[in-house]
Amino acid sequence: MYKRLTLMLASLMLTFAVYAAKDLWVIDPGHGGTDWGCRTRKNREKDITLSIAKEVGRLVKKDIPGVRIAYTRERDIYPTLPERCHMANTRGAALFLSIHVNEAPNTFAHGTESYFATNVPLSGSQAGKSELLALLLQRAYLEHGRGNSRGVKQREWYVCEHTNMPSVLTEVGFLSNLEEERFMASKEGQRVLARAIVDALKQWREITKSGAVPRQKLRNLRFQYFDPKKQAAKSSIAVRQQKATDNSSAVAAGKATADAQAKIEETVAAKAQTESTQNVDLVADVADTPPAEASDGSSKQTDKKDESVSSVTYFAIQIFSVSAPLKSTDARLRGLKKVGFVKADGRYKALHGHAQTYAEAKKLLVEVRKLFPDAFIVAYDGDRQIPTSEAISKLKSKK
Repeated sequence: MYKRLTLMLASLMLTFAVYAAKDLWVIDPGHGGTDWGCRTRKNREKDITLSIAKEVGRLVKKDIPGVRIAYTRERDIYPTLPERCHMANTRGAALFLSIHVNEAPNTFAHGTESYFATNVPLSGSQAGKSELLALLLQRAYLEHGRGNSRGVKQREWYVCEHTNMPSVLTEVGFLSNLEEERFMASKEGQRVLARAIVDALKQWREITKSGAVPRQKLRNLRFQYFDPKKQAAKSSIAVRQQKATDNSSAVAAGKATADAQAKIEETVAAKAQTESTQNVDLVADVADTPPAEASDGSSKQTDKKDESVSSVTYFAIQIFSVSAPLKSTDARLRGLKKVGFVKADGRYKALHGHAQTYAEAKKLLVEVRKLFPDAFIVAYDGDRQIPTSEAISKLKSKK
């Protein structure tokens, strides 16, 4: 009897030791209770975030051994922001992830974006971990078909500023965009988003398991997934690692990133064309319109498109996506000329411009954003859309 009791106690102690050794990740479904978040006639942010958070927790428990999950809420209640942070801090959580849904007055606004705090450590084992997760999330969303990354940003979100561990707030889409609303409100859409989040979490855990984040890994991810239109955080707390892009120079994300980006920009800018980009009607020839459906709504390709166009690598500006091509006189184009439409996933991407270098595309983007603040750069190799980093590499290899 005594021997059996001893074995049972030993087993319990071993189980407790293993359980205690597990990382605790806190998942925070945004809003809740009387705080609905953004909403439409049919859907509320607080419901969507809770559903996605629970699916994330389920997948983590299934796919990532050695991790415990705790939720700031598991039902329709509203924990205050200090309560959410207190929960994570007092339990010694290794990670805090807050899930939210976006909205905007512009119903064309769409895509995902992720934030990390302005007070992140600059050195030590925690340095870069929040930013790394935000970057990995943006990459995972793209890999799972969420076609517009609005990038990674720093901002004084309370739950990120007041937690003592790597913390990220992620916006999984715009409830004000009808297409994204339908997607996020659907069980399938929630599964896709949860899977993307968990894939990013798995990658984050693997990269950070040895301690500090490899700086080269951050540099590479920053260049590809950092928000190209980020404005400096309006903060009373100094943003120690400013990652803002001005209208004429490279992305800067601390000195290391600035140095790496400067080398890229020097290479790319060497081939920049000298033509002015002060007018958004920069493109003068029909052949400069991306290989797409004509802006009058027909499916006819531009007359001047030839075989050489189908093999060229170039950058364009995507201004929005619609269910059908628009006529050139449509008020939604706001007077912008030379807009082509490329069909993708049952919708049509409205594209403007045909830039031969990334530097030229960035200049054009500045002008287009005066009309369409949510516009962003895309890259094509003939009729095939490719990552901008791949396009830059292709153009660089042709020098």
